[in-house]
Amino acid sequence: MNRFLESPHAPLWNANIGDRIQKDDFDFVEDFKKVFYDSKKNQTYLGREGAIEYVRKNLYLSTFFQDQLKGIDFAENFDSIPFTTREDLQSKITEIIPIGMDLERMVINPTSGTTGRPILAPNHPRAIGCYVPLIEWTVEKYGVIPIHNPKSTFAIQLCYQENTIVYATTHSLAGGAKFAKINLHPNSWKNQDEIEKFIKESSPQILTGDPYALEAAMKMGLDYRPEAIHSTALELTTSLREKLREHFHCPVINSYSLNETGPIAYACKTNPEWMHILPHDLYVEIIADESGEVLPSGNIGEIVVTGGRNPYLPLLRYKTGDRGELHFDRCSCGDFFPRLRLLSGRKPVYFFKANGETVNPIDVARILRRNPHIYQFQMEQYTKENFICRVSASNEFLDLLEVSESPKTNSNLKSPSNPLQIELKRELENLLGIGSHVKFDTNFPLDGKKQTAFINSYLDTLEKTK
Repeated sequence: MNRFLESPHAPLWNANIGDRIQKDDFDFVEDFKKVFYDSKKNQTYLGREGAIEYVRKNLYLSTFFQDQLKGIDFAENFDSIPFTTREDLQSKITEIIPIGMDLERMVINPTSGTTGRPILAPNHPRAIGCYVPLIEWTVEKYGVIPIHNPKSTFAIQLCYQENTIVYATTHSLAGGAKFAKINLHPNSWKNQDEIEKFIKESSPQILTGDPYALEAAMKMGLDYRPEAIHSTALELTTSLREKLREHFHCPVINSYSLNETGPIAYACKTNPEWMHILPHDLYVEIIADESGEVLPSGNIGEIVVTGGRNPYLPLLRYKTGDRGELHFDRCSCGDFFPRLRLLSGRKPVYFFKANGETVNPIDVARILRRNPHIYQFQMEQYTKENFICRVSASNEFLDLLEVSESPKTNSNLKSPSNPLQIELKRELENLLGIGSHVKFDTNFPLDGKKQTAFINSYLDTLEKTK
């Protein structure tokens, strides 16, 4: 591990992170792995009866479950259980966490993704540890046999951000195999020429990351052939998947995952436009947008999940905000768990500086998410240099300014005069490059709905005029 960390080609490490796995956690994950692999082998997906049993188990542990299920015979009428929303996770998390839980092991994963509404999702090392068998099973389906050996590197996670943590560790659940997260951005290297040397020296079995980072690696000409590419966090378009496959000469596995749940589905090997539900302990429903009724196979609606293994976050008909359709027919790939097709996944949106450099919206989210006055946000680039930041925010932040007109009419937007806004404007414009202008619209609704946080209508306009 020291050779890994002290390699002359290594990035500028800036964090020390371990898996926090203790003996009990190790045993828990091993038990989970056995049941999961058996469930896949025997095709025993968590159906309605399994979901009812999960609800019954948590009924007396969570006051939120008790409130939601009051007066409902959920075993007879599961569809009448009220949905859990993102707003519930924001405002009622102390009621959701089961009574008497030891909170010392809690890990907080702040999440807003492309939605602009942060959730402080609690998690447990053992639940995060379960990602290992889930991901390993996924790559095994594509012919990759994970090597559990301290000398091997199972995965390197790629990202491309101006600022992020960069670290290397070993994973006790993978026999001590090494794992690293590296940032392709020049800020993370003494010399950017070292990126390829470090990856080749580390020889990871798989490369993982979001589509931004994978595309950045491809565009910078990374000459490395992993056994597979594992794409997550955002929607991977068909065209990018094919380009990545041709560039890296390996299968590209798209996956659907949420911080709230962990991995939910992975791309079918036979038909990668579809994904199979991955874990055996998550019940997935598709509901109608207006009525909330459960839709039969083949109909499009919102994805709702119940179950999981996070002891701090039992999920009861949780509305993910993502849309798709579910099919229960048998698949020729051999995985008979239901197939999911995402219809409004989290599409990647790129922002651009005036000089053409790419800005990862995750860097925008990082700035806005850590600002205590911002509750929900949306950022739009609408000309080469101009951006509008729509926010729902504290009264202190909103003071002295209110703008609600269309961002396309530049004259309708005012410059901030509130010191809090001035500071945020400066920070965003530093990120977005010389010549950029950021204005605020303070009428963004705080309504608990999952809304797209990043829009680049400037690029859309350019593409339409071509």
